[in-house]
Amino acid sequence: MASPVLHGASALICVAWIALILMAGRGRMAVMLALACLAAGAWAAAVALWPAEPLTGVAAVLEVLRSAVWCAVLLWLARRSGSGWSKVLMGRFATAALLLTALALIALLPGAPALPTLGSPGLFARLGLALLVLVVAENLWRNAEEGARWHVVLPCIALGLLSAFDVLLHADAALSRAYSPALLDARAAVTALALPLLVIAAVRDRRWRRDPPISRQAVFHGATLILAGTFLLGVGAAGEALRHLGADWSRVAQASLLAAGVMTLALAAGSRSMRSRLRSRVVDHFFTARFDYRREWMRCIATLSGTGEDPARRGVIAIADPVDSPAGVILLRDSGEETLRWAGSWNLPEKDFALPAGHPLLLALGEGERIVTDMPPDLEEALGRLWLAVPLCHADGLLGVVLLAPPRAVFALGGEVFDLLRAIGREVAMFLAERRAAERLRDQRGLQDYARRFAFVAHDVKTVAHQLAMVHANAAHHMDDPEFRADMLITVGAAAARISTLVARLRHPEDEEVAGKVAPLDRLKAIAVGIGHDVEIRDQGAAQCRLPIAPARFDAALRHLLDNAAEASPPGAPVRVTLRQEEERLVLDITDRGPGMSAEFVRDTLFRPLVSGRPDGNGIGAWQARDLLRGAGGDLAVISAPGAGTTMRVTLPCEPRPAKQVIAA
Repeated sequence: MASPVLHGASALICVAWIALILMAGRGRMAVMLALACLAAGAWAAAVALWPAEPLTGVAAVLEVLRSAVWCAVLLWLARRSGSGWSKVLMGRFATAALLLTALALIALLPGAPALPTLGSPGLFARLGLALLVLVVAENLWRNAEEGARWHVVLPCIALGLLSAFDVLLHADAALSRAYSPALLDARAAVTALALPLLVIAAVRDRRWRRDPPISRQAVFHGATLILAGTFLLGVGAAGEALRHLGADWSRVAQASLLAAGVMTLALAAGSRSMRSRLRSRVVDHFFTARFDYRREWMRCIATLSGTGEDPARRGVIAIADPVDSPAGVILLRDSGEETLRWAGSWNLPEKDFALPAGHPLLLALGEGERIVTDMPPDLEEALGRLWLAVPLCHADGLLGVVLLAPPRAVFALGGEVFDLLRAIGREVAMFLAERRAAERLRDQRGLQDYARRFAFVAHDVKTVAHQLAMVHANAAHHMDDPEFRADMLITVGAAAARISTLVARLRHPEDEEVAGKVAPLDRLKAIAVGIGHDVEIRDQGAAQCRLPIAPARFDAALRHLLDNAAEASPPGAPVRVTLRQEEERLVLDITDRGPGMSAEFVRDTLFRPLVSGRPDGNGIGAWQARDLLRGAGGDLAVISAPGAGTTMRVTLPCEPRPAKQVIAA
């Protein structure tokens, strides 16, 4: 009885070899080699299904057909390689194979002498067929041309070895009148171990060499499964050998061996060093290029655009991953400096370190076109064992350098590796430069916001100072007037409140952004009190309107416009303010009787910051008012002409005031 475990494992491994042959090869060569593996796998599967009849029934038929297929594959290789065989010789080999195959199949019919009788036609046919395959393999290898021998040597060795083992099996059976159980089971292991040569032959067939139409990940996992299956096959064979010893401890040893094998596979699967070795020694040989550049580029982009890690550390990881480096450190150059300083570490200690200008490493890097493999001793003393120095080149020159630790497994360096590292180094340099530019832009925007708030405050302080100066100038002449004193107290109180508001805006600028439901008529009346000039307010149906704007913004915008209108108005001429609602917008007109403005002045000067038409002006009020109104979804228009006064038209979105609910008693 044959071992179903060994033959089943052999069949599964043959299926894996078939898949690899079809992926790595192309054309008829791959098909023929896959056919040879298919014949072997079908035979092993039949023995696994019917282990009690390994030499009869379906298993015997498939064994005969397996040898016939092997002979046909070798004859096709002889014809393809131009071995010089004549058509007569090819015909004789083919005829002999057909006759022996037919004789072996006929011997399986009921009534034929049982194997392994010496005079059994079946034994003679199987032995002869195995010898024929061995002879064809030997002649093909010996007579092939020098250039073609490299393509046929591996199939000749694989199929010739398996046929030689069949000759040994049948010859031993004929002499001992019984088949050896050990040799019967060993055929499965030998088959699984010999057929990988056909996979290599498919890869070496350079006339049709191309990359397999699958990803490297699929090849990696497929190779992992094949190696794991081969390892378990060896463990199973050792277990079977222990079982046949018949000792009391054989069962214990068999179970212990299986457990140790599973543990070894688990450790190998979880080891990144083993994965690196498998990728470099097995997977890379199936592809013409060293790297899958699309996958490497997508991985680089995903690493740099990720979150959770410091940007400099992400740059180290992006460069270290393609070469299986487990750690690294990045040194960057600040703007205006020649020294490279420590900017981040990945799986290495954080250490404040700097490379001054003229350091041997910087001289070796040149302008950033070279990758350095010989590290200066002072770097390794400071940062530990290092392997590569990858430059980070940008438009302005060398932005920095990434120092990588040695890889987990031996990693062969070459021009293709250096080209990939240089390309990723440029991408990392561009990423870090953009991050720096974004940070500088953010800082500049913060400074600009602060400067703008300060300019607004300075403008408001100037207005308050002007009002207080007018009060002080008139106090000497009108201090005895009770109405003047009352107006003076109102003006001083409004100025104090306004200065307190300005201080609060500087301390807490975020409070200006809190939108509310502003009642424009009420706010306008409160603002008009502190203007220091007569203001006439006319409501034309806007009392129920509510504005979705921060109260501080609304007050600042209207105060600027009213101040400008008051300064432009002649003494005794009030500023007229009219409110009305048009559809879903509030229209607020601020009209003065001043000298007016030309269209060119409105277009070119009025809304330009820090440009004013008055000698004592700052050029802030109109620009700030329009900026605040537009930030709330509104706008500011100007209706003016020289000698006809000016109307500043404010428009803002408004919401109707909710009606009060009347509850019936």
